Amino acid sequence: MAGLLFLVACWVLPGVAFSQNGSLADSLETLLQSQKPDTSRVNLLNDLAWEYKFDDPDKARAVLDSSISLSRRLQFKKGEATALNFKGVVEDIHGNSDQALEFFKQALDLRLELGDQKGVASLYNNLGNVAENLGDYLSALDYYQRSLRIREELKDTVRIMRAYYNMAIVQESMGNYPEALDYIFKFLEFAESANDEYNIANAWNIIGNIKVETDRLEDALKYYTQAKELHEKLGNQWELTAVLNNIANLKDAIAEERMDDGDLSDEVLNLYREATDLHRQALQIRVELEDLSGQAEIYNNMGYVLKNLGSFYKDRGQKEEAATTWLEAEGYLKKSLAIREAEEDRAGIMEVYNGLADIRRREHKYEEALEYTDKYLQIAREIQDAKFQQNGLKDLARIYYKLGQYKKAYDYRKAYDELRYERFNEEKIKNEERREIAYSDRKKQIEIEKQQAELKVRDAQLKTASTIQYSLLGGAVLFILIALILYNRNNLIKKEKQRSERLLLNILPKQTAEELKKYGKASARRYEAATVIFTDFKGFTQIAESCSPEELLAQLDECFAAFDEIALKHGIEKIKTIGDAWLGVAGLPEQCPDHATKAVNAALEMQEFMHSWREAQRDNGKPLFYCRIGIHSGPVVAGVVGKSKFAYDIWGDTVNIAARMESQGEPNEVNISKATFELLNGAYDCISRGLVKAKNKGELEMYFVRHKRTDSAVTSG
Repeated sequence: MAGLLFLVACWVLPGVAFSQNGSLADSLETLLQSQKPDTSRVNLLNDLAWEYKFDDPDKARAVLDSSISLSRRLQFKKGEATALNFKGVVEDIHGNSDQALEFFKQALDLRLELGDQKGVASLYNNLGNVAENLGDYLSALDYYQRSLRIREELKDTVRIMRAYYNMAIVQESMGNYPEALDYIFKFLEFAESANDEYNIANAWNIIGNIKVETDRLEDALKYYTQAKELHEKLGNQWELTAVLNNIANLKDAIAEERMDDGDLSDEVLNLYREATDLHRQALQIRVELEDLSGQAEIYNNMGYVLKNLGSFYKDRGQKEEAATTWLEAEGYLKKSLAIREAEEDRAGIMEVYNGLADIRRREHKYEEALEYTDKYLQIAREIQDAKFQQNGLKDLARIYYKLGQYKKAYDYRKAYDELRYERFNEEKIKNEERREIAYSDRKKQIEIEKQQAELKVRDAQLKTASTIQYSLLGGAVLFILIALILYNRNNLIKKEKQRSERLLLNILPKQTAEELKKYGKASARRYEAATVIFTDFKGFTQIAESCSPEELLAQLDECFAAFDEIALKHGIEKIKTIGDAWLGVAGLPEQCPDHATKAVNAALEMQEFMHSWREAQRDNGKPLFYCRIGIHSGPVVAGVVGKSKFAYDIWGDTVNIAARMESQGEPNEVNISKATFELLNGAYDCISRGLVKAKNKGELEMYFVRHKRTDSAVTSG
């Protein structure tokens, strides 16, 4: 989702009344005929270009060129900056992002020279918007943060709120979901304090999106429903279609997930039907709004839902229903294709071809599936979409295998594996590490700031006391008092320094903390062999609804404190907690060959603790917590993110797969990957689960760990 684009308002000319009958553009054209070549003419030219920006971009460009030329002759830098800004807007509207960036940067230089802080903040926002649309999220976040700092200095609360919204969207796009929630809840707080129902509904929709990405599907549905009801109340038709679309996609995802688990009940069928009904409602509104791009999007989504519904019917043995539904899905996809071809939307065309190829593959019409797959893979290569390139290679391997052309199937599978590796190799991971701007463990960071503030206050108090004593006393008495004050002050500073260092070591590994203190920064490091642990609680949302926030926090604190002690005992580096999830890693910062063993021992002891803790909870009539634990071994990148607020974190596909091990595990179980299983060297009783489907990862081999063996044999099956 694109961030919001906010611009400096057009010039308002005092004493000018525009014709009620003619258009604003016509009125401006009339005024220009008699306007002298002065700064007022520049303002009129800029206003006129603004009116042409959507419907006649070439006219808008020509008018702005005239404005820039006149501004330079008059040395009217303010008018020139506005014209350059508007040129950036025109290019951004019409998809010329690189040119938009160039014009915005030229306008920014002028406004910096003029000291126009409000204009500078707006341009940082516009630059952030274009960078976000280009997928350069690191630059987008940097621009938005610069805009936010100026807005805070200007105490511009409305635009501060909008900056929070933009930053939430970027963090969501980067996969930094805790940080995205932080910003969107700040945005929501502003909106609620102003009773701004429109933006309250928008915030709920974004929160729903983030909940979907973190697999909190029930929470997502709750927020989507709130957003839907509020947009309906306000009559926000376009925004309503976006929420309807999101709810439909969510129901489709839930149905597909349940179907993958073997559930072919009527409840799943109803989920698919509800999804199609919601898309139809959204489609009707988009037709009324004459929004062709929006219609194409919904036609495509309808095709994907019906494609999945066709597979549902096929798995239930209802072949005729499956064939009819796939035919209907194809019809919707081709409607989307017609619009996207007319609009030259190549990414959208690629997406449609992908859907059509999947239908043909499910129908076992492999030659036609091959044709559509070749088409979407070609577009993916031309527009450099690595995700769809990877999907295309994988699909070709599957199709050629079904056609019995095993050599081609092997070659495409090899190409798929190589591309997949390339996307996650060291350079890519480093790039992702540079993009990660996170603010995890906020309580610890706030405590550091609090200690620093207290130390400054105490320093100020000691200086004041020293001045008073100096003015009152003299001679030897004064000398003694100053000595005592300095002694006490030094002791106080020493204690506060020790306290701050203890707090720093509570957040960062010792090695990283020492590097940070010595050099002011700590370099990220790649570890080729580490084991990541993810824990999460089943049904946490229901537990949270059954007790007060204070009680819930106290119980989480008790549990995570125990996990921290277990981690310390087994040499596990705790990384952070995210809501009701706990993340740790073995094998760093000090590397060790038995990192997998350490992680599994810690996980088993955590489950033992959970068992005894539940008994105590049951005796006290408190909610019972059931924990899933997932473990995966592989390379990670670890380091400190942030410039003024430090947080130690880990990145890489190993972390993502560990999360999938947790989400595809079971309560009371320790679910490990094949990589971790092989590192255990038969030292534990494990039960093979075979290949289990994991979100965005395909099928992964998984094992439940039972206990450590007393001999070297391993059981599986």
